[in-house]
Amino acid sequence: MSRRDRLRAKRQPLDRERILHAAVELAERQGLEALSMRTLGSQLGVEAMSLYHHVESKQALLDGVVETVVASMDVSGMHGEGPWEARLKEGFRAYLRLAREYPAVFPLVGRRPVRTLAALEPVDVALGVLMAAGFPPRTALYAFRTLSSFAYGYALSEIRGFAMESASAGGAPRRDVEGDAERFPNLAEVLPLAGATEHDVEFEEGLDVIIAGLKKMHGLPGGLGNA
Repeated sequence: MSRRDRLRAKRQPLDRERILHAAVELAERQGLEALSMRTLGSQLGVEAMSLYHHVESKQALLDGVVETVVASMDVSGMHGEGPWEARLKEGFRAYLRLAREYPAVFPLVGRRPVRTLAALEPVDVALGVLMAAGFPPRTALYAFRTLSSFAYGYALSEIRGFAMESASAGGAPRRDVEGDAERFPNLAEVLPLAGATEHDVEFEEGLDVIIAGLKKMHGLPGGLGNA
């Protein structure tokens, strides 16, 4: 950061929100491993110790980064009219978009606690959709955990790279499988397809399978149609 940039940054009031947004930007630009109080302070044009007046520790900073990212998730698609399945799917589509927008920070989302009300809104809205559809509270919780585990795992695999897609791109793994098709007949057939996977379509089908299974298990009527 240049001297002029540092002076400009110092003129802006320092608060928790500004610190957390700067931390997200730094992590996405340089990688999560580059995020430290020292580098963040440098970006903001202040000493690292100044940050501790607003964020008590590095762990609190990481928690705040997660809260900031999750709170930015668009949950509008889960509100309003329409089949509950379609509204629920729109919420998880927004979750996948969040992962794509914040690939450096997203891995933390499933590993750190969320404490702010704004960051809890997506969870509350999704649970509301499930309970309004007829799922009892406990079942709605199980359903949400199942769907969110799938969505988190899929999003994480996408931003890090699917193992089978990298194997299908060529190189030793694919040559080994194709060279020993008798030993790996199923992989030999599937690997050429893995690299051409349409992620959005695959994600949608995964949601459809889970939702259909939940409905059948708990006796809820209706179908997904073109949700």
